[in-house]
Amino acid sequence: MSKPLNGAASDTSLLALAEDVLKKTEEIVAYLRANNLPEPTFSADSPLTPETAEYTALYGGLTNSLEDLQRLAQGPRKLLQSVSLLGFELTAFQIALEFDFFTIVVPGREISVHELAEKAGLDLDRTRRTVGMLMTHRFFQMTRPDWISHTSHSIVLYQDVEIRSAVHFCLDEMLKAAADSNVSLKSAPHESDSEHCPFKTRHGLSIFKYYTHHPELAGRFARAMAGITKMGRDANQLKDCFPWDRLNGTVVDVGGGSGHVSMMLAELFPRLSFVVQDESAPMLAEGETLLNDGIRDRISFARHNFFTPQPYRGAAAFLMRQICHDWCDRDVVTILKSIVPGLEGSDPNTPLLINDNVMPQPGDWPRHAERAVRDLDMIMMVSFGSKERTKEEFEALLKEADSRYEIRNVHAAGPMSLLEVYLKR
Repeated sequence: MSKPLNGAASDTSLLALAEDVLKKTEEIVAYLRANNLPEPTFSADSPLTPETAEYTALYGGLTNSLEDLQRLAQGPRKLLQSVSLLGFELTAFQIALEFDFFTIVVPGREISVHELAEKAGLDLDRTRRTVGMLMTHRFFQMTRPDWISHTSHSIVLYQDVEIRSAVHFCLDEMLKAAADSNVSLKSAPHESDSEHCPFKTRHGLSIFKYYTHHPELAGRFARAMAGITKMGRDANQLKDCFPWDRLNGTVVDVGGGSGHVSMMLAELFPRLSFVVQDESAPMLAEGETLLNDGIRDRISFARHNFFTPQPYRGAAAFLMRQICHDWCDRDVVTILKSIVPGLEGSDPNTPLLINDNVMPQPGDWPRHAERAVRDLDMIMMVSFGSKERTKEEFEALLKEADSRYEIRNVHAAGPMSLLEVYLKR
């Protein structure tokens, strides 16, 4: 039998997988003890799990074997049943977020389901049924009949407005768009861009226009982007994967939205200033409200459409974080062309830093890691009619935009890589 390409255990018998689960669990416990960290529990006061690269690798190995063990024991019919019912399970989260269940329940105290229903403005029957489903996923726990309190999972949605916004965004406008994917692709089977994608089919506007026409949701969208960054650990990877301290001057955050990434970097690298550019005035306004006094004088906001020539000159670096994956190939070429005037007007050693997912070949990564980036690829298909790309696809688009572009380094190869690109002169 050939060895699996994706890092899974080569012996997929039930007992071998169970032994591998035990082995990898022991490795996780040993790591926690060696670093004086408590084991996670479902209690509301349980600390969050570590976000280090070491822990992520250990957790990933455990996940592969756990999934294979569950799927073999479950069998294909039960697996298909679980997949087909998942959307209905997500309905409970959608309802709970829309009716503010997670913030009505206060940490450190229990609440009756009757009181929750009254405060949420929803009838008791459907409140009770929704909570019942959530508890099967360890979100809330029953303390006595018809009384509930937070768990370590649900309390995160009380404490962190950005993560709560991210989950709400995904289960509101995004889930609705995904449900129309078949309709959208049948209507345009050979076209894929922001005007030919499920989001446009469902909502009648491209995602770029949607939040301009729905300013009441623009703030949540800005917070959701910050929350998605938190959940994915990729912001921490960005700060660690590039020698930011070798730069001195102003980093231009192209298409930086509300500026949450620039704010994180500004906190860590006091020699750097940042200009956050975005076309969306509501996103920039949201960013202004997020500044603290420690970084306020080093972050500025400027309205700019990155399809037009880059106006900033003398930059220490241009950062394009999760921009390319939002656009189809022809649009990415236009964006890359538009950066050229800024690079030409800066020092020859000024890099263009493209922080984006770099897709693997099937089987190159552990299955759970590959699925995570393919989840994002499907999100791009649904929301923007765009895609995640391989390194080779990035190289081709860069050369099409300007033959002088060259990738000199790829930092943190894998999800959320950083392509270090220069304009050869």
